[in-house]
Amino acid sequence: MIIAQTAPLILASGSSIRQQMLKAVGLTFSVVPSGVEEDAIKAAMQDAPIPELAAALARAKTLAVSVQHPEAYTIGADQICVLNGAALSKPITYERAEAQLASMSGQTHQQHCAMTLARGKDVVWEFHDVAELTMRALSHGEIHAYVAADAPLSSCGSYKFEGLGRHLFARVVGDHDVVQGLALVPLLSQLHALGIITLA
Repeated sequence: MIIAQTAPLILASGSSIRQQMLKAVGLTFSVVPSGVEEDAIKAAMQDAPIPELAAALARAKTLAVSVQHPEAYTIGADQICVLNGAALSKPITYERAEAQLASMSGQTHQQHCAMTLARGKDVVWEFHDVAELTMRALSHGEIHAYVAADAPLSSCGSYKFEGLGRHLFARVVGDHDVVQGLALVPLLSQLHALGIITLA
């Protein structure tokens, strides 16, 4: 089976896991990170509901790239991890990752995923979904060993669900692709509906 594409695709993200996910389903695409200043958008929308913020971030990232490449369809996404109503930041350091996981231990949190598909200046499609994850009660030793092994320093929630991070959980409700930051089934369905991709 061959995936035929009628237009170029661009992923407006430097995320390695999103690139792996698109490659796994046979898509051909270019990678153009958006360079959007997320903190400015977050500051301007600090009182907005999480789904609206995630959608705004995904839209901004997508359009920043798509207006520069109007011949292609650009896919952009944003992910926000929420614990007890508060959005969590990427940990950046091992110490912060361990502290964040300690705060999530035994608790239930949400992963919000928003996506935008655009061509030129036009938003073609937008999507939002949320998954709910309950973490096991983790010991300090488990947390330390996990962070040292998986180094989830730039991962939303301080874990890599696509790797060793699955060991941390007791229950996951929702689309596992959403947890990884790209809802593939709705995206592929839309690309097929628009005639951008076909099976041959």
